[in-house]
Amino acid sequence: MNPNVQLSMKTISKLYQIRLLNPALLLIRIWLGTVMIIHSGTYLFEGKVSELATFLESLNWPFPLIMAYASQIAEFWAAILILLGIRLGAWVMVFTLGIAVLFAHSGKIYSEAELPFNYFLMSMVLLLAGCGKPNLDEYLFKKFNMIIRNSASKVKMR
Repeated sequence: MNPNVQLSMKTISKLYQIRLLNPALLLIRIWLGTVMIIHSGTYLFEGKVSELATFLESLNWPFPLIMAYASQIAEFWAAILILLGIRLGAWVMVFTLGIAVLFAHSGKIYSEAELPFNYFLMSMVLLLAGCGKPNLDEYLFKKFNMIIRNSASKVKMR
């Protein structure tokens, strides 16, 4: 095969992958955010937090009721942030689900921890690659960067 043709095929392949990255991230974001809102909302608003607290108590976790509420509130708000396209939500979800997989499910990713581990991996993808477009991260960081640049220029002028 002609080297120029091979090079252009690689270029086309890369462009295709880049073009489909944002829709793929958006799809993960919508799925993960929706599922985790439903999951944590069921615990928070349908009185299932006590079940989780009982489970945590059986594992000898300190303050099981507080930990149960904290984990479900963190998951709920992280899911909202993920749906809005704010990467901080993915970080919180990675942290919360990482603890759940490692400690509550003893790292059994091929059995009882399979579902939380999959959600952990989706959250990790969003954390590392971004939340896809459209997102609020881009808007918030533009404003934040403009504020920093304006502050830095004022300091240089003095």
